[in-house]
Amino acid sequence: MADLSQNKKDLAHARTKTSFDITDMTNYLYGGVDNVEQRRYIIDLIAREPVFNKDDWGWLNHTDAVKRGIAMSARLAEIKMEHELNDLDFATMVEAIDDTLPILLHNGAFIPVINSQGTDEQIEKWIPLAENYQIIGCYAQTELGHGSNLSRLETTATFVKETDEWEINSTSFTAAKWWIGGLGAMCTHAVVQAKLIIDGTDHGAHVFVVPIRSLEDHKPFPGIQVGDIGPKAYGGFNKMENGFARFDKYRVPRENMLMRFSKVSREGIYTKPPHAKLSYGSMVLLRSVLIRQMALYLSRATTISTRYLTVRRQFNNPTNRNDADLNPGLETQVINYPMVQNRLFPMIAQSYALFAAGSQMMEMYINLMTGLTSGNLDSLAEVHAMSSSLKSYCTTIGAAGAEDCRKLMGGHGYSYFTGLAHMFASIVPSNTYEGDNYVLTQQMARYLLKEVKTARTTPEKVTPFSRYLLLALNRDSFSRTTCSVARPEDWLKPEIQLAAFEHRCARLAMELSDAVEAGGGLESSSSKTWSDHNIECYRVSHAHAQYVLVLWFIQSIRAAQDPESDESRRAQPESIKVLEKLSNLHALHTIQTNLADFAEDAYFSPSQCLSLRAQVKSLVASLADDVVGLVDAFDHPDFLLSSALGASDGDAYKRLWDKAQSEPLNQREVCDGYQEYIRPLLKKHGDIKM
Repeated sequence: MADLSQNKKDLAHARTKTSFDITDMTNYLYGGVDNVEQRRYIIDLIAREPVFNKDDWGWLNHTDAVKRGIAMSARLAEIKMEHELNDLDFATMVEAIDDTLPILLHNGAFIPVINSQGTDEQIEKWIPLAENYQIIGCYAQTELGHGSNLSRLETTATFVKETDEWEINSTSFTAAKWWIGGLGAMCTHAVVQAKLIIDGTDHGAHVFVVPIRSLEDHKPFPGIQVGDIGPKAYGGFNKMENGFARFDKYRVPRENMLMRFSKVSREGIYTKPPHAKLSYGSMVLLRSVLIRQMALYLSRATTISTRYLTVRRQFNNPTNRNDADLNPGLETQVINYPMVQNRLFPMIAQSYALFAAGSQMMEMYINLMTGLTSGNLDSLAEVHAMSSSLKSYCTTIGAAGAEDCRKLMGGHGYSYFTGLAHMFASIVPSNTYEGDNYVLTQQMARYLLKEVKTARTTPEKVTPFSRYLLLALNRDSFSRTTCSVARPEDWLKPEIQLAAFEHRCARLAMELSDAVEAGGGLESSSSKTWSDHNIECYRVSHAHAQYVLVLWFIQSIRAAQDPESDESRRAQPESIKVLEKLSNLHALHTIQTNLADFAEDAYFSPSQCLSLRAQVKSLVASLADDVVGLVDAFDHPDFLLSSALGASDGDAYKRLWDKAQSEPLNQREVCDGYQEYIRPLLKKHGDIKM
C-alpha cells in the first residue's frame, strides 16, 4: 500500500533541489512583480466567488451548464465594473474562471471590432453601452455552410435607398450564422459579417451592428430566428451557448454599418477602404490572444503532470537516480525515468517559449493598431501573416501537449479529476476556430511568396522576420551551405540554432515559390493549382512559426540579462542559466522532431544529427532537479488547476479518493435503476441463497 505521507515528502524534497529563485522566475514570466501581484489579486477575486466554484462541473448536463455559464457571465461583468478593472484584468479573470463563457466574445470581439472599425460617432454610440453591459454583443461571421472564406459568405446586407436601411438576409438555411459564441441565449446584439449589396453590386463582406433581442423582454426581434446549436465534442465549451441566427429580410439603419474605413452615403455611394485587409484587425487580435492562452494552458498541463509524476512511484530501477537520501526501498519516482523526462521536459521548455511569444505577438498587435489609427499600414500584412502562422502552430502544440501530459500520467490521467480533461476540451476547438489550423497556414505561405518577389527585386524592403529569404538569393552558394557544428557543445550556440531555422525556412519558401511559378504564378494560378501546394504551405508556415518562437525566446532571455532593458524583464543569473537550458532544449528538440526538413538538403551531416540527439538527452538530464521549480514558477494556484493529482501539496491519492466520494452515484446506498433493471434480472429465476 502506498504511503500517503510520502507523496507530500516527495514533492517537498523535489523543491529543495531547485537551483534558482522561483519568485524571480515568476516575475520574468509575467513581466515584473507588479503584474504577478495583480494576477494573484484577480485570481483570488474569482476564487472567493461561489458561482465560480468548480466542484460540480463534471456533473452538469448541457442545459444546466449553459445556465451556469450565464450566471458566471453576469457575475464576471459585475466584478469588472465593481472593481473598475481594465481589459488585461478582465483577461486574467477569464483565465481564473477556466471556462468559456457566453460573455467572452462581448469583450474579446464585439467591443474590439466596433473600436477598430467604427467611426468616432459609432464608437460614442455603442461602446459606452457595451462597456456598462447595457447591451451584450457577439461576433457573427461563420455560417452553417461557410466559415473562413469571407468572399463566399451567403448572408447579405442590401441597401434600401428609400428607407436608408440595410436589409439583412440569410439567403438560404446554410447562410444561417452558426457557432456564434454567446448568440444562443445571452447576447442582445451582434456584429455581423455580411456581403454588402448596392444596386445589385456585391462589394464583399462588411460588418454591421445588428440588434438581435429586445432589451425589454429579451425576445428575438421579428425577422430573426435564433437559438443554441447544442452540445459540443468532448464536453468542451459546455457553458458557452454557441448559437445560430437566421435573418429574414431584417432591417437595420444605414448607420449600423461600421464605417471607419468603408463608407456608404445616404445616396448609396460606396467608398472602399484604403486597404482591402484593414478589417483583419479583429482577427489578428483573437489570434494573438490565443498564443498567450496556449502558454497558460500548456504551463498548467505540465504543472499537473510534473507534480503527479514526482509523487507517483512505480517499479524499481536500480540504475536510476532514486533519491538515496530517502528510503531506498521505495519504488522509483516516475519522473526519474528517462523516457518520461524526454517526453515531459521539452513541453515545459515549449511553455516558456510560448510565454515569450505571447508577449511579443501582443506587442506587435498593439503597434499595428497604433499605426492603423494614424493611417500607417506598413506592418499590416506581416502581422496578419505572423498571427495566422503562430495561431496554427501554437494551438496545435497546445492541444497535443495537454493530451501528452495526460498520457504521461498513466491510468489515473484518464480521470476527469486530473483537471486535464476539461482543459483539453477547452483547447481542442482552438485548432479550428479563428481559422482552421491547416487552412490558415496558407496566409503565411502567400505572404512569404510575395516576400520572395520583393527579395529578388528590392531586397532592402523585405520585412524583418522574412530576411532569411535573402540567404537563398544566390542559389549556388545557398545550396553549398552546411551547418557549422563541429563539436557537440556548438549546438548550444544561439547563432547556430537560428542559422539552422533560417536555412530551413529559406529553402522551403524558395521551393514553394519555384513550384508556384512553374504552375503559372500565384495570381494567375487556378484554385486547383494552389490547393496542390497546400501541404507545402503547411510545412513552410509551421517552419516559420518555429523559427520565430526560437528567436523570440532567445531575445527574451537576452533582454532579461541586459542591464539597460526594462527592469520588469530582467532576471537573476541563476534564472538566466536555467532559461538558457530551456531555450536550448526548445530549439534542439524542435529540430530533432523535424529533422527530415533540416537534413534533406544535406545541411546537417549524419554525425551532426547524432550529436544533436545526444545534446538533447544531455539537456533533458540537466534539468531534472529544476523541473518542479520551473512549473511552480508558472504560479498557478490550486483553484486554477482544479486537479486532484496536480495540487501544490502533492497529496494526490487522498485528493483523488475524496473527489470520487463526491460522485452523485455514491450518494445513495443503492443506485438508481436497481428496482427497475438490476433486481428483475437477478430475480428472474427466483431467490438464491449465498
